[in-house]
Amino acid sequence: MKKTLLILLTTSMALTSCSNPEVEQLKKENAALAAQVQALKTGGTAKGPKYILKIKLKQSHFSLSIKKHIKDAVNAIEFELPVDKEFFDSVSEGTELVDNFRFGSMVLYGSFGDWEMTVKDKEIRQQ
Repeated sequence: MKKTLLILLTTSMALTSCSNPEVEQLKKENAALAAQVQALKTGGTAKGPKYILKIKLKQSHFSLSIKKHIKDAVNAIEFELPVDKEFFDSVSEGTELVDNFRFGSMVLYGSFGDWEMTVKDKEIRQQ
């Protein structure tokens, strides 16, 4: 019994001390990916300026109803979106990024409207 236990113990120690190069490579890649994910969560590693666009997204209806126009204005949202320098330079305040007709709403509900996404403001933030 002691001899069997001793053999099992030495065999397990020998097997666990062996290193597989593929496993070591996977561990290194995993650590590199974890570092990249952490850098993305914290806002990146670059120390340069951040280019921020303030975007306004709203829905508009083709209607004579004042109630629908008021509802669209109240439901409009504004948010900030970080972009790269090339895109930041290619747009200006008031640029319409999206103007899509809502075809599904027209077919299903008879509602004529669209989504409008425009650039409200541009800002460069120093880190």
